[in-house]
Amino acid sequence: MNLIGRTFASRYEILEAIGRGGSADTYRAVDRTLGREVAVKVLIDRSDDVNHRFLREAQSMARLNHARIVTVYDVGEEDGFAYIVMELVAGKTLSDLRGGSISYKQAIDYLLEILEALEYAHGQNIVHRDIKPSNIMTVDDGQHIKLMDFGLARRLSDVTQTTRTGSIVGTIAYLAPERFLSKPADVRSDLYSVGIVTYEIFTGTVPFRNEREDLVATIFSHVHDAPTPPHEINRNIPGTLERIIMRAIDKDPGKRYQTAHDFARDVRALSAAAPSPNASRDRAGRTDAADPSLRDALDRALAPSRNRNQAIEAVLKAMLATRHRRYDEAKTNFMLALHDLHAIDNRLEYAKTALKYGAMILQKASDGMREREELRDAVHKLAETLEVFRDFELGPQIDETEYLINALERTAIGF
Repeated sequence: MNLIGRTFASRYEILEAIGRGGSADTYRAVDRTLGREVAVKVLIDRSDDVNHRFLREAQSMARLNHARIVTVYDVGEEDGFAYIVMELVAGKTLSDLRGGSISYKQAIDYLLEILEALEYAHGQNIVHRDIKPSNIMTVDDGQHIKLMDFGLARRLSDVTQTTRTGSIVGTIAYLAPERFLSKPADVRSDLYSVGIVTYEIFTGTVPFRNEREDLVATIFSHVHDAPTPPHEINRNIPGTLERIIMRAIDKDPGKRYQTAHDFARDVRALSAAAPSPNASRDRAGRTDAADPSLRDALDRALAPSRNRNQAIEAVLKAMLATRHRRYDEAKTNFMLALHDLHAIDNRLEYAKTALKYGAMILQKASDGMREREELRDAVHKLAETLEVFRDFELGPQIDETEYLINALERTAIGF
């Protein structure tokens, strides 16, 4: 739907679309009465039942008045369009942060502010239900965060009824196991999601994700599979941090943190901790936090996440350069991405990137720019890639890789 230029309530003029979601679109608008820019979220589904629920949830949001939560100014319905008028927040979401743009101190500060916002919301008997990186906005030049999109929020008294209907709302990778089992969700479900976000910040991945993008398998993993301990993905993660994460994402709500306050208390202790000069060491001379300090250790712990983010950014640049046939630029960025992914031993992402690289080399050759060594290098990388895809039993990727290998070999022979 195109609402650009439309004015709601004779006051909110829609200027441009700034976000699209599964249930609502968000626009930048100007409040002509107060002379300020705002965000207007408009529900896509216009049925009466959905509109009523959307507006009821907006009223819950409007009750929240906290510096770390996006403010709701107004709510209404006009010509069948239900809408919420909110504070317009400038910044990046956690999911947008790339290439080492977050330090240990920032990660801890962000986590504490998320928990502060949730402690307040939970105190108002409201659970968020959709905590994920894209709903956490960094503001003030990255110094602080604001928690966004309480559009899935429920009053605690309403949560049990909603979950028992079998409705699963939220983003699968971050949802607590009880959300899939028709059991009551409460504040501990939000804290589980915070734990998943923390796991991702320090490892560069989420603990429960099916590489074949099978949602049923992902749900099964949340409910039944033990998460890989973070230090097995990133050996720089200290035990103190791992224990906090693993408690937060325990499958049993009774074993998790019971309140955001308790969770934040342990995070503050982690932030303040540092090994003393006389701290006990193991035979290799290491302390639990790693020498010389816990802060240094956690800065190093963020490196794999940085490398992965840098790789993703480089792949996007390479694909854009390929589209515009800037092949030297594309190759440079693909090589950077492959280097970063190899450094953190992310085999599947490496394989997927190598597949894109091979396709770029074939396109380049089709444009008449064939280099024998480049073609051979691409075939070598794809041969390695083929073994990875076979390990993961990814049929379509296996077929595509075999096709590319054959095409590149025929092109090389054609010199």
